[in-house]
Amino acid sequence: MSSQEQPGRIETLNEEQETKLKQVWAHLFNFWDIPVDSRKVLTHYHDSLRRNNTVSSEASHATVESGAKKTGKLFGRFRKSTKTEKKEPIKPRSRHSRTSSVTSTRSRESIEAAYTPNMVHDALKELQPEEIRNNLWDMLRVDYPDNLVLRFLRARKWDTDKTMYMLANSLRWRLKDARPDDIIKRGELGAYEDDKAGYVKNIELRKAVIHGFDRLGHPIVYVRPRKHLSSDQTEAEVHDYSLLIIEQTRLFLKEPVDAATILFDLSGFTMSNMDYAPVKYLISCFEAHYPECLGKLFIHKAPWIFPPIWNIIKNWLDPVVASKIVFTKTAKDLAEYVPEEYIPKDLGGDCTYDYDAYEKPDGSLDTKLNKKAELEEIVTERKALVDKFIQATVSWIEATDDETNAKWLAAKIELGKELTENYIKMDPYIRSRSFYEYEGTLSL
Repeated sequence: MSSQEQPGRIETLNEEQETKLKQVWAHLFNFWDIPVDSRKVLTHYHDSLRRNNTVSSEASHATVESGAKKTGKLFGRFRKSTKTEKKEPIKPRSRHSRTSSVTSTRSRESIEAAYTPNMVHDALKELQPEEIRNNLWDMLRVDYPDNLVLRFLRARKWDTDKTMYMLANSLRWRLKDARPDDIIKRGELGAYEDDKAGYVKNIELRKAVIHGFDRLGHPIVYVRPRKHLSSDQTEAEVHDYSLLIIEQTRLFLKEPVDAATILFDLSGFTMSNMDYAPVKYLISCFEAHYPECLGKLFIHKAPWIFPPIWNIIKNWLDPVVASKIVFTKTAKDLAEYVPEEYIPKDLGGDCTYDYDAYEKPDGSLDTKLNKKAELEEIVTERKALVDKFIQATVSWIEATDDETNAKWLAAKIELGKELTENYIKMDPYIRSRSFYEYEGTLSL
């Protein structure tokens, strides 16, 4: 699917969506003390907030007044509907298909309630503007800056205030808590250097392997829970391993593709392999810090012991994540989404790739990591591109007519492409080469 066919990307925004993106950048620029006349877009933003507050207040008042008149009927209906509410049944894709999608027991309202208005400052209270500014650009891989921000906007249904809180919270998490940028830069060799036995064991067992693409071009992460025992590693080590895989997968993405597909192969799975903590951590990562990055998640060959486990897990799922989960049983089921050449032979497909083969990177490909002078040239070029992108965005926010708006929007798209090319040039100077580069399946 081309970028022109995908809604909610920088190339396909409608007028309202474009205004929302302008609002996010305007808030960031104000926090960074970057001069921008944001009165036009933020006046629209504040007017919207006032309208929403007025409507909420009136609706609340009307509800109370109505409830005073019809207490019995109103609360009787409420209690009845709450008690008899049924979850939407799982529907097969077709009469002959054995795949099924998933609905979540968590409501959209309960998810949105976590992103309440006017919480941006709370999320930023331990951070400095310069930290946030630098981290946003460090967060980029081969994605365009606007499309990165738009993933957060789409996840929050184009609510600017909730998007700001989500984005700020995620940047804080990257800086202060998880530090995924450090994990991906140090790569597998970092695990060996730190002598983290559990982290290394996860890598060598290849519990999760990135190989192949689904029919929409999403890279596939093949996960084998049968290889997992909770006693093999600490919780922190499995977190590091999870983030390594997620960040490595991001390197396989090419615009306009910005999501990956996960295939959980539950063949050979037993209760000794069950570990709720990493499952909950992965769910929280995709929901809070990698929004809109999941294409499909296949749960393949779930054994008879899985339903009670699933009854617990599904309660943690964001409805959006839940909607992307599909249960499959056969290679034919998977083939609706994945070409046979990328379905493992063990699952009935044609892929003969050795998912168990692993050799520790020996550092022989890290020939540019210590070339500081060359890196400095690329970093200087990147800073200039970032400044150009910011100034183009300022001009776009301040545009007063359609022609000027279109001009600066086009400039931003081109600068996004240049930033991608710059990252590709910079990558070998800042990131230790992974196993995927050694085997030749990853090349930026």
